Amino acid sequence: MTDYEMRKMAKMQAEYLMTALKSDDELLDLMYPPRLMNIEEAAEYLRIPVGTLYQKANEIPHEKVGKRLIFSDRGLIRWMNR
Repeated sequence: MTDYEMRKMAKMQAEYLMTALKSDDELLDLMYPPRLMNIEEAAEYLRIPVGTLYQKANEIPHEKVGKRLIFSDRGLIRWMNR
């Protein structure tokens, strides 16, 4: 196999992988784990006051661990884009 053929095959494999990553959230999470944030970090990420985030918490994807709310960067991005 020539260098050109190897590069072409590698490019095709990379494009296939990127397409698969975009369509499969589980695979994406394995390759690039989401950033998890507490409420203060999420509020800073969104550039809104913590109180506003508490008020909108029922609209925003999050997990509750005990009394704490945990947000992921992907969930916040999806929520902002709707």
